[in-house]
Amino acid sequence: MKANDLSVVISAPSGAGKTTLIKKLLLADDRMEFSISTTTRLKRAGETGGNSYHFVSEVEFRDMIENGDFIEWALVHGNYYGSTKKEIDRILLAGKIPIFDVDVQGARALRSKLDSAVYIFVAPPSREVLESRLRNRKTDSEEQIQMRMRNAVRELREYALYDYIVINDDLDTALNQIRSIVTAELCKNDRVSHIINGILEEGRDNTA
Repeated sequence: MKANDLSVVISAPSGAGKTTLIKKLLLADDRMEFSISTTTRLKRAGETGGNSYHFVSEVEFRDMIENGDFIEWALVHGNYYGSTKKEIDRILLAGKIPIFDVDVQGARALRSKLDSAVYIFVAPPSREVLESRLRNRKTDSEEQIQMRMRNAVRELREYALYDYIVINDDLDTALNQIRSIVTAELCKNDRVSHIINGILEEGRDNTA
């Protein structure tokens, strides 16, 4: 991994639409590839190893921690989640931009490891909209919805950790904003200055 390799880290409270946005982002923009996390949680219906997550036992996960395999890891709701250096290097070697789907805890851990990454927080337009989205899922009990709302408030308070905030009021607009952020980051001085320096070096050779 080079110092100026771009990675994209995306976080959001539950119900803000992050998962849908990332899926659409990967379909719309072939510059990026999803960084598959490793986890100890049980597989859900329809999930396969190496697609949704890399599923391992807690013993295996702890061994990976001891071996220094993770660039970040966290214990969330009783399950371990982590991003491996191997997965990131695989994506970068393919010439792609790694996309990380992590919570605030994971983003904070990545901040100390990935200086060249861009950190994006996806937020709902209002508390009312967020609660409505959670209820429309029809998968959570009232107690779970209230817990997710409390967690959302805690996560929203961490907005200053991020470089950009995307308000997901309209899915297509939010998608275009994220793609624009990535394009702008790729045009930053430290990522393209080597091209200018190459031109200047050619000029010196020609005038020598």
